[in-house]
Amino acid sequence: MRDVVTGTLLLVLASVWMLIVWRTIPPGTGGGDVGPRAFPLLLGALLAVFSLWLTIAALRKRRDDAVTPGAEGGINEAEAVGANRAAGLVAAILTVAHLLAYGFLMQRIGFVLATLVTVASIMLICTNDRSPLRIGAMSVGITFACWLIFGKILGVYLATGSWINLG
Repeated sequence: MRDVVTGTLLLVLASVWMLIVWRTIPPGTGGGDVGPRAFPLLLGALLAVFSLWLTIAALRKRRDDAVTPGAEGGINEAEAVGANRAAGLVAAILTVAHLLAYGFLMQRIGFVLATLVTVASIMLICTNDRSPLRIGAMSVGITFACWLIFGKILGVYLATGSWINLG
């Protein structure tokens, strides 16, 4: 039930977000140019799609659980729920901490280094990946792809740092 409520609230949030973006951010100036409205609108649409998916999946699971009740035995259900809540809380705290750190680092060391450090930190801390090759490849790959797509192809301004400026 909680996933249905969460998915519905996120869908409403996405709809309001897209309406505000559409009304407040101007479109591109030329024919076919990607303007400042495109990326926030895309994020709102993605949130709407994922929240709709979450709601539908939760409703299907509820229907399937009602048709085929679970088998008795195994671990205590209360313990499983408590462990899931604790894991969810830790994940939420880590996500917020990474977002705050990314914003801070973006101002201080710029987009390129902040993205590199944040991706490496997420892989190390959140995914518990310890492979230096995977961490390095993902960090450099995601940073380069974002820099290329947003900075060079789309011409979006990327933050330069006050401490370090790689441009």
